[in-house]
Amino acid sequence: MSLESVLSGVDISIAKDIKDMLIPGEEVFYGVRQARIEQPIGPDEIFVTSERVIIRRPQVLSYMKNMRDYRYEDMGNVTIKKGFFNSTINIKMRFFSHNLQLRSIPNETAKKISGIIQQGIDGRFEGYGEEKKKEDVSETQDAKDAPLKILRERYARGEINREEYHQIRKDLGFD
Repeated sequence: MSLESVLSGVDISIAKDIKDMLIPGEEVFYGVRQARIEQPIGPDEIFVTSERVIIRRPQVLSYMKNMRDYRYEDMGNVTIKKGFFNSTINIKMRFFSHNLQLRSIPNETAKKISGIIQQGIDGRFEGYGEEKKKEDVSETQDAKDAPLKILRERYARGEINREEYHQIRKDLGFD
């Protein structure tokens, strides 16, 4: 166990049980484990997908797991409260009596995750989800759209900002 995982949490890979619960076309953009300082035994693992936020909480010394998911359409907005080592992501829920808090997330990761969540709330994941599935597209069209897909993924992960996204999109001839 590293000092980083105790104080600020760590990025993690996608667990098999999370992969098994994904719906067709759903993609996991980010996975992070909460800092152990928040929950010393079995900290929460948070996965941000193209459809929802999934929280996996180990129970009974990690032998069982409790999973909850929150769809973007049930969310109103997202804010970050930044601390010294980690941040809390506050999500205003539209239809629930409580709001969602993702605590003890590394500062840089929290910025990326909150950006992805905001995009989900805004409905900006083109090509994801049931209502946005396209009809059969030729292989030629898929090859033509591959750079745009990569660009969208980079934007969703927070690697580029909005201005860079639009400039690159324009440079590639999609605008």
